Amino acid sequence: MMHTALKDRPLAFMDTETTGLIPGVHEVLEIAIVKECPLTGERESFYTLVRPKHIENAEPKALAVNGYDKNPARWEDAPTIEEVAPGLLKFLEGTVIVGHNITYDVSMINGVLLAAGISEKIPHSKLDTVTMCFEHLVPLGLESLRMDSVRDFLGWSKDGAHRAMKDVEDLERLYKLLYRMTWFTALVVLLRRSLRGSR
Repeated sequence: MMHTALKDRPLAFMDTETTGLIPGVHEVLEIAIVKECPLTGERESFYTLVRPKHIENAEPKALAVNGYDKNPARWEDAPTIEEVAPGLLKFLEGTVIVGHNITYDVSMINGVLLAAGISEKIPHSKLDTVTMCFEHLVPLGLESLRMDSVRDFLGWSKDGAHRAMKDVEDLERLYKLLYRMTWFTALVVLLRRSLRGSR
C-alpha cells in the first residue's frame, strides 16, 4: 500500500454502542463511521448493527442507554462480528480515527475481534475530541467532558443520542467546531450560551 502523509489521510469519525464497558467481556452492538478525505472532501459512511453472542453478560444500564432493551428484535438478523470485520477493517484502512473517548471504542472493537479469533486490529492512529474539549471548552466553563454535557454546553439537541450514527454526526460537528478554534469562535460560543442562559 502506498504511503500517505498523515495530514492527507482520511478522517474516520467513529462511534460504537456496546453491552458494557469492559473490552473482551462486553460486546459491540452498533458501529457507525463517517469517513472524509481532506484532499477531495469525498465522504463515505459505514453503519451496522452487530448481533451479540453473549447478551447474558451485558450490563442492564448499557442496554437501557443504547435502546437494546426496548427492541432486541432489531438485532435478530444483524450480522455477527465475524461477518462485519472484513468490511470494517477495509473501510478503516489508512485512516485517522476520530472519536469522543476514542480509546474506549477502539478497545471495544479490538476486544470483540480478538474474542472472535481475529488477530487483525483497527488502525492505531487516533484523535480524541475529549482532549480538544479540555483545551477549548473547559476554559469557557465546560464542567464535564461527557458528550451529553458538551451537547448541553453548546445548546445541541440530545434527541437520538446514544445511537451510533447520531453520535457520529455530533462528533464530526464538534471536531469541526474545535479544530483550530479561534478567539472569535470561542466568543460566538460564549455569546450563544449567554443568549440561551448558561447551564
